[in-house]
Amino acid sequence: MIFNLLKRRFMLFRREAVMLWYAFRDRRTPFYLKAASLFAGLYLLSPIDLIPFPVPVLGVVDDLVIVPLLVGFIARRLPQGVRAEAGENADLWIARWFKRPLIAIVVILALLVAIWLVLLYLVYRYLAG
Repeated sequence: MIFNLLKRRFMLFRREAVMLWYAFRDRRTPFYLKAASLFAGLYLLSPIDLIPFPVPVLGVVDDLVIVPLLVGFIARRLPQGVRAEAGENADLWIARWFKRPLIAIVVILALLVAIWLVLLYLVYRYLAG
């Protein structure tokens, strides 16, 4: 039961995240929603969290709860035309690239780890040099 709820929520989050990408590129999307979308992405990648990562369990839970809630909140506030068009584009993109969700999750996590490694390398070079 809980697994099905989590799976449904992940599928909705996946669609909303891709939908925000298309809405971000649309000229009809208000600036404040574009800024909120950018903030949500930066918060996910940021080492600064509301609950620090070393706190057992809660450090990860805040990313798993706050980011999907924020993405859903932003997606519901998109103008109707933008939301419909971005939703259709998101469905097409997901159908094309997410044929195997587990592989997609691994690729996304690998990209996040690669981004962090590059950032850590740049910080190390800056501080060491």
